[in-house]
Amino acid sequence: MNYSVNITDLAEEDILATVKDISSVLKYSTAANKLLDEIEKHEKILEEMPNIYPFVNDEYLSQKGIKYVMIINYLMFYTIDKNSKMVNVIRFLYGRMNWQIILMENKI
Repeated sequence: MNYSVNITDLAEEDILATVKDISSVLKYSTAANKLLDEIEKHEKILEEMPNIYPFVNDEYLSQKGIKYVMIINYLMFYTIDKNSKMVNVIRFLYGRMNWQIILMENKI
């Protein structure tokens, strides 16, 4: 029951901006590399068990099928398309951001 994991352009931009901030601005390349390793680890988990993680704690967004993975201090948001066996990572945001508003602004 393997799924494919698709990182949307917007989520990829989020990840790249985060890694750049950690490595360039904060000058902590070890932490940036660790974050990338953790993202990759969770992508592999999503390929095998996409339903393992919970729905977001927001009624509207959870009804839209949005789940999340906590990765260090960040949240990776995704949806599952069971027909095509595809996990779509839609955003990657810092956990203390107002992610509900950000996700709703994306017209999810």
